[in-house]
Amino acid sequence: MDYTYGSAPGTGAPAGTSSKKDKNKTPQELVGDFWAKFFAKKPGKVTSIFPRSLYTTLLPPLKDPRGSSSARNAAESYEAAAKECREKVRRIVRECNRTNEKFTDPDFDIEEDPDHNCLNGLVRTEYTPIDIGDDAASYASGAAAGARKASVAKAIPKSKARGVRAAKYGVRGDEWYSPGAIHRVDWIFDNPQFTIDGYSSSDIRQGANGDCWWLAAVATIAHRRDIMDKICVARDEECGVYGFVFYRDGEWISTVIDDNLYLTSADFVEANGDVYDPQGKKARKYRMSEQTGSDALYFSKCADQNETWLPLLEKAYAKIHGDMEAISGGWSGEAVEDLCGGVTTTVATKRVLRKDKLWRELASSDGEFVFALSAIGTSFYTQTQSGLFMGHAYSILKATEEVGEDGKKVRLVQIRNPWGQRDGYQGLGEWNGPWSDGSSEWTPYWMKKLSHTFGDDGVFWMSYEDVLEVFMFMHRTRLFDEKWTVVQQWTSVNISWLTGYLQTKFLVEIKKSGKVVIVLTQGFEGQYEFSLHFVLQKENGEPGEHICRVRPVHSWENRSVSCEVELDPGRYEVLPKITAVRDVDKQPVEDIVRHWAEKNPQKLRQVGMQYDLAHAKGGVPDEDDLLEKRRAEEKRKRDLKKKKEKEEAKRAEEQAKLDVVPPPPPPPSGPEVNGDKAGGESSETKAEAVGDKKDEAAKDGEKEEFQDASENPPTTDDKATTEKTTEAKEEKTGAAPKAEIPLPGSEKKDEADEKKKDGEDDKKKDGEDDKKDDKKDDKKDGEADGDESEQEETADDDGDDSIHPWNAVCVMGLRVYARDPDVTITLVKPKDPEEAASLAVDATPAGATM
Repeated sequence: MDYTYGSAPGTGAPAGTSSKKDKNKTPQELVGDFWAKFFAKKPGKVTSIFPRSLYTTLLPPLKDPRGSSSARNAAESYEAAAKECREKVRRIVRECNRTNEKFTDPDFDIEEDPDHNCLNGLVRTEYTPIDIGDDAASYASGAAAGARKASVAKAIPKSKARGVRAAKYGVRGDEWYSPGAIHRVDWIFDNPQFTIDGYSSSDIRQGANGDCWWLAAVATIAHRRDIMDKICVARDEECGVYGFVFYRDGEWISTVIDDNLYLTSADFVEANGDVYDPQGKKARKYRMSEQTGSDALYFSKCADQNETWLPLLEKAYAKIHGDMEAISGGWSGEAVEDLCGGVTTTVATKRVLRKDKLWRELASSDGEFVFALSAIGTSFYTQTQSGLFMGHAYSILKATEEVGEDGKKVRLVQIRNPWGQRDGYQGLGEWNGPWSDGSSEWTPYWMKKLSHTFGDDGVFWMSYEDVLEVFMFMHRTRLFDEKWTVVQQWTSVNISWLTGYLQTKFLVEIKKSGKVVIVLTQGFEGQYEFSLHFVLQKENGEPGEHICRVRPVHSWENRSVSCEVELDPGRYEVLPKITAVRDVDKQPVEDIVRHWAEKNPQKLRQVGMQYDLAHAKGGVPDEDDLLEKRRAEEKRKRDLKKKKEKEEAKRAEEQAKLDVVPPPPPPPSGPEVNGDKAGGESSETKAEAVGDKKDEAAKDGEKEEFQDASENPPTTDDKATTEKTTEAKEEKTGAAPKAEIPLPGSEKKDEADEKKKDGEDDKKKDGEDDKKDDKKDDKKDGEADGDESEQEETADDDGDDSIHPWNAVCVMGLRVYARDPDVTITLVKPKDPEEAASLAVDATPAGATM
């Protein structure tokens, strides 16, 4: 229900606020206190799951990936990773020959994985999750039921109606896999071959994973032998080692895997028990029917029963992301980027301005672009449309314009469903409108012209107009060759709760005119989801006179945003704008580490290493290193202060000893000491006489001091000494009437006691100083001790302590592709508030949707 201004809201306080109010404060003060509590006092991002202290007994890594921005040829960057991959495979083969053993990947050993760390992620639910393996047959047949609905919902992460939350997060953290067995390629296949007649989109069959988005991307490029050969760079099928190269976070990376694969069915003994089978016929029959060939695989498979490239490629892709669950759900354009190193632009089909321009790119034969499609229903209830399953990814195999029998030109697009066939229940999975299999449009003329045959193979044709009408998004990926240079720069920024353009900006310098592709991308999201925007303008350009303004096409696909533009030589500014949304159901990194360090230490090691590596980028500050430096600097200051205080105390103590009046000398020993026996005065009478003399001497001393003070006033430095001397004299004048005469030899004992007491006082003082210093360590550098601490205390009184303060820190990077070897990027941060205020753009500070 919507409320107009002034209408009565529902009862109860909003989430994250407190109903307690201070009646002595004005409304403005209460608002200020709320925001003071809302934001973190020490904003920052965890960049190292494992701090340096954990590596003290370990060898350092081979190389430190941190570094500054540098320009690299796009082809050279790939060649470096491919060379590294070939070297890995060569070394592994040499070791296998030495030990006479097949290769087993120690980092992704699915045979020795009791905690299912190769299958599932780190954060898992406490209750029994969904076992999507139970519906593996539905995945293979393309059934639009069971677990596939959940996994595909994550593949297209948001609907517009009731299922927004479920679709946004899918079943991540709730899905589970239960393959029956694990065996090597030569055990599963009768005649295993990596490829049979090359790579083909018709090879692809989806398995028990929601990675249709990735399979659609593979199908999109499978006909490009040049691209596929660059992905699978090295292998030794006898040793069971395969090397692959992928593009991730702006860098080409390599990985190697062994040839162990998951099977759907368990082994014979596990499935049937120890049955009587003296000749092994039952076991052989079971293995042949349940555990042999591509159909026996649990995850993705090739259509040919002896072809192996797809399941091995899927395993390698899952490895670099951590596990099989990590690749369940995504966007086809991002997958094409990971496979080819290109840049994807998502096109909203309802917003296309010039359809002819898009068609020319789609039908281009020079290999500059590849395309994929996403079908999304207009509401949660729209599951299918004209035979197509919504919330699903599809591949574009071909686009062609042909002349019909009537002389008219027809624009047609060949599309493929990664399922590879219709489902066995409702016949879903292929288009059933115009130009579908069996439709009236397919005359013998068109069958021959397009070399098309009807079949349940997941391949179908549609008109270009129907494609734009039915599919919500088209993903267009530009590929780069050796003519292009790529340069990138990373940094991390605190994201305000308010929206606006950041003070931090990038300066791009172009030396050669031509087409330039600019990409703003982000790293891990975590508890916060970031939406990226940017404005490109000339350096120090006038507000509103920007060259391009970029924002996401939709709010679900947010890994990067990009633009393509023709630029003349010059200097250009990229002004980022990043909005953040917090998912209160997700735990902060520090809580996840604390929770899983004992529950699943090995998975935390794997995920933590990947996390640290992902944040080890040039320009991203190492928070662990900064923390160590800050602690060292604080300790240095603390030690210096402590040393200075001790020196001052020692000087004051020495000065006090010099100013103290020495005690009177002991009376002479002799017969008169015994009083009555010596015939003199009694001891009490003598004591009284001595006391009277002391009082008179004290009075005389005070008079003399007063006269000296009037003639020579003491300086500021001498005040403390004078006061101590006066106090010492007052103590002596106020002594008991009975004089205490020190005994011979007691002076040394008194000095020893005094030194012991001074030592205890020093230790006590040092301990108090350490406690004070420890409290000060919690404060930021330059933070005021007075007003701000009071403000913090006031803010802590209000609000909900169960909600963490706002602490959104985004790791972002800018990549620039240009046919200019001298292109550069510089990170620019404002020097002062005045300079920051000059960074203005022509935009509304905040609208209803962004």
